Amino acid sequence: MEEQDLTQRFHRTFDAVLPILENVYRGFFASNSALLKECLSGFEDMLTANLPFVEKIITEKEKDPIEKKYVNLILSLQVIALALDNLITKMLVKAESGILFSEKATKEIKSLLDITYSQFKDTKDYVLTKNPHLKQNILTAKEKLINLVTDYDVVHQNRLITGICMPKASYLYIDMTSSLKRIARGIADFTEKV
Repeated sequence: MEEQDLTQRFHRTFDAVLPILENVYRGFFASNSALLKECLSGFEDMLTANLPFVEKIITEKEKDPIEKKYVNLILSLQVIALALDNLITKMLVKAESGILFSEKATKEIKSLLDITYSQFKDTKDYVLTKNPHLKQNILTAKEKLINLVTDYDVVHQNRLITGICMPKASYLYIDMTSSLKRIARGIADFTEKV
């Protein structure tokens, strides 16, 4: 396998996720379960399309250095994919169950989604350019997101204690923020290895 092929494959993968994230954003704020189902299906289709290639590389006994690098990067992508799948699934549960978030919780998820989108966009570009400024943006975004999630979760606990937030909404909110945190860490890990 050529390194250029590897680079192009990762670039296309991150590029394919960007419109899905845009629709996840719209689906979440509109509580549009049909759009969220479409996002989940599109995301799964994208992953399935790459599966034969991944399986071929992983099952080969002898791997050249580029193939070893690819397998190592696949593990980081797997963390990102699982967390993104979980995020969309929880948003779908929220939409289908008619569970409402407070205005504050909705704004918090919005700010975290904005950071996540930025990270994906920067990573897509970083894969091709190896621009150190982009890498720094990705790592800084991870730290910012993790700090925000920590702060938001503390404030959220207070909303739960005072009865502003209901337990059903609380579970989904915490699961979504945890998924966004895992995505940020996975992207940063991927960036360090690429």
